[in-house]
Amino acid sequence: MTTPSIDNCTWDAFVATHPAAHILQTSGWGDLKSCFEWRQGRVVCQDATGAVQAGSLLLYKRTPNLPGGLTIAYAPKGPLTDWHNRNQTEALLAALTTECRREGASVLKIEPELPDTPAHRALLASYGFQPGAQTIQPRSTTVLDITGSEAAILDRMKSKWRYNIRLAERKGIQVREAGAADLPAFNTLMQATGQRDGFSVHSAAYYQAAFDLFVPQQAAFLLAEYEDQPVAALVVFALGQTAWYLWGASGNRERNRMPNHALQWAAMRWARSRGAIRYDFWGIPDDVGKLALGLRNGDGSGVPVDELPVDLEAFPAHDLWGVYRFKQGFGGQVVRMIGDWDRPVNRLGYQVYKIGLQLRAKQGEIRQWGDWVSGNSLTPSQPSTHPIIPSPTLRTIENAEEWRTILAGLPDPHVLQSWEWGTVKGQTEWVAERVALATDGRVQAAFQLLWRQPVPYLPVRVAYVPKGPTLDWSQPDLVNQILAQIEAYAKAKHCLFVKIDPDVREDTTTGKLLLHALYRRGWCYSSEQIQFKNTAYSDLSVGEEALAEGMKSKWRYNVRLAERRGLRVRVGGVDDLAQFYALYAETGQRDNFLIRPYSYYQTTWQTFLAAQNEPDNPAGGVLLLAEHPDDAQPVAALFLMRYGKRAWYFYGASSERHRRDMPNYLLQWEALRWSVAQGCTLYDWWGAPTQIDDPDDAMQGVWQFKQGFGAAFQPHVGAWDYAVSPVLYQAYTEAMPRVLAWLRR
Repeated sequence: MTTPSIDNCTWDAFVATHPAAHILQTSGWGDLKSCFEWRQGRVVCQDATGAVQAGSLLLYKRTPNLPGGLTIAYAPKGPLTDWHNRNQTEALLAALTTECRREGASVLKIEPELPDTPAHRALLASYGFQPGAQTIQPRSTTVLDITGSEAAILDRMKSKWRYNIRLAERKGIQVREAGAADLPAFNTLMQATGQRDGFSVHSAAYYQAAFDLFVPQQAAFLLAEYEDQPVAALVVFALGQTAWYLWGASGNRERNRMPNHALQWAAMRWARSRGAIRYDFWGIPDDVGKLALGLRNGDGSGVPVDELPVDLEAFPAHDLWGVYRFKQGFGGQVVRMIGDWDRPVNRLGYQVYKIGLQLRAKQGEIRQWGDWVSGNSLTPSQPSTHPIIPSPTLRTIENAEEWRTILAGLPDPHVLQSWEWGTVKGQTEWVAERVALATDGRVQAAFQLLWRQPVPYLPVRVAYVPKGPTLDWSQPDLVNQILAQIEAYAKAKHCLFVKIDPDVREDTTTGKLLLHALYRRGWCYSSEQIQFKNTAYSDLSVGEEALAEGMKSKWRYNVRLAERRGLRVRVGGVDDLAQFYALYAETGQRDNFLIRPYSYYQTTWQTFLAAQNEPDNPAGGVLLLAEHPDDAQPVAALFLMRYGKRAWYFYGASSERHRRDMPNYLLQWEALRWSVAQGCTLYDWWGAPTQIDDPDDAMQGVWQFKQGFGAAFQPHVGAWDYAVSPVLYQAYTEAMPRVLAWLRR
């Protein structure tokens, strides 16, 4: 049962006990906004007993600065529903849509308190929502755990912040709850803060209304004073188990007495007295949230602030950057919410609304777009924050031998940066270009860039540097230099964006510095991870005997069992590729993964088999087939690719026939032995779970098999995109998944 109206006490009691309780869904917030240009409404779903099951506060506003003066309906930090309960959610959304139509709204905009994850995005899309372009509340924040003793909370802060809290007390700062008579002083501090830091603040009437509506039950206006004179102020709200720091202000006097540190500590103590267990600092730069999301591979879990690979000293002191520098010292987790999503109510009106937003956004991109189209400049749009290596020279390499010589002089080149891989991709609509970066005549980095036009006849290009570039990643200056050159090269080629997935471990200092460099330069963690983000490896330098000893006993037993049952592994040739593909197709159908046509794999396999027979070629490959004496066809097979002293297990296949005879165990053991015989020191198992502890990760079964051979897990930084044109990049990344889904259907 749905109803558009219940009394405020009933509604607020429901909001306070909901798992996603938020102060912005309370009746008080609706009353506050209705005093200042918004209209409010409310829709709820109740069960047969009249108990509220789901609902939402709605705020309505006309948008005179967009075409047509359209009306939008907005659910701040709502609606409140169990998103996984389809009956409940669909009933609520139907009621919300009806109410929006009655109010003449063209779009229903929501900003639910859901972490930004692919699963949550897919969930909202399944209800007819699409990502919006007009986020109202900050998407990224830091959330502090305020459970335990006060001493425990202080211990979780940085030492300097604990010191400043105590320093404020020693230097005479007193914090108290402000009364109505203190609001003029509060407004004076807010105006001073806005003028000093360059942001707009609400009117005195707005803060007066907030005070009247929320104090003392759900909010406190805190005032820090020195010698009875106000020097800083803060407003904290609390509902359910969460407190929010929404507004803060400070004057220009006595700042050395650390009044803001004292205020935050007082706000936390006030929140604890109201039963809160978490303290939301409400707003940090969204780029910080994106970085945290990338570090957790998009799973939505928070990242402790001290684990972020960022250089706080490199942040500007203004805007939210300076605010973040202050907030992060209290500790907590960086989290990113899913942001705003739109559900069209009036299709025509919604299209007009979107066009208006796009026109406004594109005004700031016209100059950049003109430069991009003309291709006149190779200067990156975002300069490096690190020193640049002097006099870099880019040179395109046209000769295979020269490219191999260049890679041989650089650390750990990946097989996907080999000449052979570029040749393979060149037969599948990609153009391969190899580029070397030299300083004073000495090559310091190189990258093989692949680009193509994803849509025929449309002059739009995308670029990809697979498992590259190749360089010494431990040199931050060189890292910035090569990133700048890749950005510029993609711009010169008129690409919408360029993707890289460096072969760098995420859990090392080098990896964290790389993530910081990518983040600072404007790269974003890619929603399309073409290669496996993580992998596993075996150290081959220990020799065959140690490799066998490092395997689990059951794995050694299975290898011997396969041999006792007559299985043998042989090296295959070109004539065996068709049989291998048949096995691979059978495996794909059984394990539910897509495979390409035979011609694609035939080109890849033949190219690396031919390279294996070329003297002095660091590239190569081998086809290994496991055969059973009672079967005329191979029962399992794999294809290894090699480059220098590394081997990669790229393709594996098996039949249901004779699986009880353990052919895959013998096959992998022979693959390890072959790699050792080739002089390889590292065996890359090519693929591991994105989240090693997630039992639902699709790679867990494969990982358990690889782990039995002694494989060690290796988390990598993953794929990152640099958008040459952010607007077109967003349009492309939103459209392509739908196109691919349609093609798969």
